[in-house]
Amino acid sequence: MKQIKKSGGVATLLTASIAAALAPQASMAATPHHHISGQSALERRLEVMEQEMQALRAELEASRAKTEAETSEAKSEAKQATQQIQAQQAKVDQSAAELKQHEEKTKDDDMVFFRGGWAAVNHARNQELLVNNNVLSPNSNFGSDKSGWYVGAGFDHRLTDDTFGISDDLALDAELMFDYKNYGSVNNSFVSNQLGGIRAQAQVTMFSLYASPKLKYTGIEGFRPWIVPFGLAVNVISPPSSGITVLNPGLMLGTGLEYNIFKNLWVGADFRYTFTGNDVNYSVKTAGGKTILNSTNTDNYTAGAYVGIGF
Repeated sequence: MKQIKKSGGVATLLTASIAAALAPQASMAATPHHHISGQSALERRLEVMEQEMQALRAELEASRAKTEAETSEAKSEAKQATQQIQAQQAKVDQSAAELKQHEEKTKDDDMVFFRGGWAAVNHARNQELLVNNNVLSPNSNFGSDKSGWYVGAGFDHRLTDDTFGISDDLALDAELMFDYKNYGSVNNSFVSNQLGGIRAQAQVTMFSLYASPKLKYTGIEGFRPWIVPFGLAVNVISPPSSGITVLNPGLMLGTGLEYNIFKNLWVGADFRYTFTGNDVNYSVKTAGGKTILNSTNTDNYTAGAYVGIGF
């Protein structure tokens, strides 16, 4: 019975039950030999049962350990999957935020604007074939003014937000613009001469068409200073020059700033200078050195304001 004491609680109870069940049979044995033989068989059976129970316990423990390992591995995989999903969602949210920021930044990139202000030429138009010529019309010369006014309109189209990678705060636009400049009335010398000295007035005007790049600083919210480093200007003058030409190309430079006052409505101010060279400069003098037909200088500049609508 020492082996029975060494077994676990379940084996002890099982042994006791079997012993109680077999006790009458043992007491009815005829000889002591039969009693010893029955007791040995019972102990062997108990040992077998105990071994089977231990095997079952080991198998149960192994199954439990395997289940716990699989559960832990599943939890680890689930955690990794959750982390990957969260990382991917963060990337999506960041991309959406960048796209929204880009859309907000570029929603007013293109603009149509309307200009007006003060205009002037470097040299007043005098002593030309059709303008204030004292030789052709000595009694009808009443001078010429260098300044006047202008009106015009233009269009800005965004080419790049960062000037091809130079700076995130420097945008490059393409500008297409036109304006009409009026410098006041003068005497049309040739017509006055043909009419026998009757004064004939003419408006000194210029129509200009411009195409140029425009650099805008966008680092300040709602405020954009800009420059035009160079641009092509095509000018049409009236009255014609002394060489009877009206078309004169030139180089335009400009600078200005604009301010966002409400939603996509902008106001701005600008200054522009146009250098036209000597393409229409003709001079004719007498043998005594007196100028009959003077050169036509069309260098001009403007300063004014504009209202723009971004889209």
